[in-house]
Amino acid sequence: MNARMLRQCLKAAAASIIAAEPRLNALDSAIGDGDHGITMRLGFEAVRQRLDGLNESAAIDELLKESGSAFMEATGGAIGPLLGGMFIASGKALSQKTDMGPVELKLMLQAMETSITRMGRAKPGDKTILDAVHAACQSALGDEAQKIGEVCANAAVAAAEAAQMTASMLSSKGRSSKLGDRTLGHPDPGAVSFSLILEAFASCLREQVAL
Repeated sequence: MNARMLRQCLKAAAASIIAAEPRLNALDSAIGDGDHGITMRLGFEAVRQRLDGLNESAAIDELLKESGSAFMEATGGAIGPLLGGMFIASGKALSQKTDMGPVELKLMLQAMETSITRMGRAKPGDKTILDAVHAACQSALGDEAQKIGEVCANAAVAAAEAAQMTASMLSSKGRSSKLGDRTLGHPDPGAVSFSLILEAFASCLREQVAL
């Protein structure tokens, strides 16, 4: 995957998240303020606008770092610095890379997990976005497929399964941690959001291969 394809994948992720706003708001209304979908939409609208303004020659690391900065600048709350920071960290990890294969995807996911662990001070099982990120990273690291599309698709499935599994967890971080047993039965909105982002990447990569 070159920079042009990455730009398309980022735009696909933006479209997916924007379309999922009602679903994400509904998930958040059960264990939060009910505005997660709104926040994610605002963030990815900013990402899409930033990408449209970047020169066609923008490299992989610039696309990721600028996407993260745009998201962070457009959003508030906890998710802004967490998700924005993840993209910025992944951009730094892929500095001067001109192409993305399985190795680079693994580096990206590792950087994302490291960033969110440091910033959110969470661990797998705390019912946060980290649960989906960690599952995707572990899937990729153990994947011996030679094509980035296959590794990404498998990681996306792992992220989606992990996001759904958060429904059986008690919230340990943020405002939802005060709700106790009331959080049971409800997936974490952040984890679901990340799984949608990765699913959009995988779908975009499949389309590129089919062309």
